[in-house]
Amino acid sequence: MKRKALLMVLDYIIFFVSYIIALFFRFQTDYVEMEKYILPIFLFPAIMILVMYVNKIYDQIWRFATLKEIKPIVYSAFTGYLLNFLVVEAIRRLFFKSFSLPLTVGFITALLGSILVIGSRTWWFSKNKHIENHYPDNRKNILIIGAGEAGVELLDEFLRNPENGVVKGFLDDDEIKIGRLIRGIPVLGKTNEVMDYVEKLKINEVIIAIPSATSEELKRIISNIDTKRVRLKTLPGLFEILNNKVSLGFLRDVNIEDLLGRKEIKVNFDEIGFYITNKTVLVTGAGGSIGSEICRQVAALNPEKLLILGRGENSIFKINRELKEKFPNLKVVEIISDVTNEDRMEEVFKRFSPDVVFHAAAHKHVPLMEKNPSEAFRVNSYGTYILARLSDKYDVSHFVFISTDKAINPTSIMGSSKRLGEIIIRSISRRSKTHFGIVRFGNVLGSRGSVVPIFKEQIKNGGPVTVTHPDMKRYFMTIPEAVALVLQAGAFANKGEVFVFDMGKPISIDYLAREMIRLSGYIPDQDIKIVYTGIRNGEKLYEELFLDSEEFLKTPNDRIYILKENKILNEKELDNLILKIERTFKANDFKLMNSIIKEYIPEATAKVIIDVAY
Repeated sequence: MKRKALLMVLDYIIFFVSYIIALFFRFQTDYVEMEKYILPIFLFPAIMILVMYVNKIYDQIWRFATLKEIKPIVYSAFTGYLLNFLVVEAIRRLFFKSFSLPLTVGFITALLGSILVIGSRTWWFSKNKHIENHYPDNRKNILIIGAGEAGVELLDEFLRNPENGVVKGFLDDDEIKIGRLIRGIPVLGKTNEVMDYVEKLKINEVIIAIPSATSEELKRIISNIDTKRVRLKTLPGLFEILNNKVSLGFLRDVNIEDLLGRKEIKVNFDEIGFYITNKTVLVTGAGGSIGSEICRQVAALNPEKLLILGRGENSIFKINRELKEKFPNLKVVEIISDVTNEDRMEEVFKRFSPDVVFHAAAHKHVPLMEKNPSEAFRVNSYGTYILARLSDKYDVSHFVFISTDKAINPTSIMGSSKRLGEIIIRSISRRSKTHFGIVRFGNVLGSRGSVVPIFKEQIKNGGPVTVTHPDMKRYFMTIPEAVALVLQAGAFANKGEVFVFDMGKPISIDYLAREMIRLSGYIPDQDIKIVYTGIRNGEKLYEELFLDSEEFLKTPNDRIYILKENKILNEKELDNLILKIERTFKANDFKLMNSIIKEYIPEATAKVIIDVAY
């Protein structure tokens, strides 16, 4: 209040003096004429102060003043002028005929007073800015990339807090801005000249202040900056923060297409509807990342009934609630069960007679299955057999098995168990009327347990980001495109063919981690450290998508290939394999597991290591 009172007194004096100056300006040295209009000299400043008070001029912190804070002073001055004229005229008519205010005197007083008030505030701002001279000379030199609103906001922040650094200039690719000044700071040149100005101005820190920049634009700008010679920071979505769209702990969403380095795979949904629309569809593992997306995309194709099956009641409850909200007319049946519960599965097939089965239920975490090989064989191999046999028995039209690239030349128990699942599907399909298909793809970005959500959480926590090996590479695709291709492959399925997707070139996990760090607004090895932890049991440096013995065939979709293998088990051989698999997980017979892998997957290097398993 003391500060407000001092400013109000100062402004009263300013308008008082301005009124006197206006009288001299209007009447020169004609004191007789001047005396006729002297009476409002005390009232005029008081009304001006009242108007400025109502407009909250005195609530501003003038150390942070900008043009936005100065405009209301001008508005208040002319509002006060009009109000003064009305009040003086009312007094003249009601009380004192001699109480008068010439229009020109009032106008000059308002104009001059507002100029002097603004001048006093500018002087106050300059006085505070002058404090910079008291800071040591070893402050950081800052270069801002982006001379837009965000860059100016950032400059103002440094001007208000000069101890944090000195802004030496801007860089911007808009040629109209180059050579001009912002708050006295020059726009020096284009963004590709950044390292020249870093050297010339001895810059310690470059800040990219372009919240609207796409990831491609960010990558282009960052590629010009040598982060070994200068520290780099990126400004988060400032205006999104100001509009409460995100929190200050905001982690910028990563553009999946930029991580993939290729265009998103598209499918023709018109070719899919024939085997799903108005049919009863069963999705196993419906609560998982892939299974739940299968449910969403199947629901959009108007099935008669959707059976969502999973072991976890919470995940099934969640996807069921989502489906009910998005597809209120869809009949959804929730089924809680393990796919290896043979009696329960028989009941489901007998009761609901599904036309289509998408089998996504599986144990997929490689290191965990190395420690729990019995579970991998039970769920991934034996569970697949149960569903495939029941699909054949109950005349299911289409059956699609979700496999993995880890089933090729497997080095892990998880990969081996999925490879056995493929062998089982192929063998059953040879004597079945059901159209069986196997879909084999790489890592799915964003799925539970995949590197993207893990990296994102590690970045959010400030690091470090853990990468197993700097040379490790993987094939990647997004959840929606993986599932769309699963549905498309189902339309092509016939006799247990393996469908492989063209996923472009494999991506370095180290590159993926660094791109996610950059696109999240941080600098690898500066803001967020990368730590290499070493390859875990069962992991490969590189993944493959097909065996040497498999031949390629094209499909109507140029991004999907069919692989065929001539080695198929006859009925007796299949029964023998199933008996062995069943014995392994019931008796925890690790030696038998190893012998199964050696006999049926000779190309595999996977082996159950008993010390790891238990």
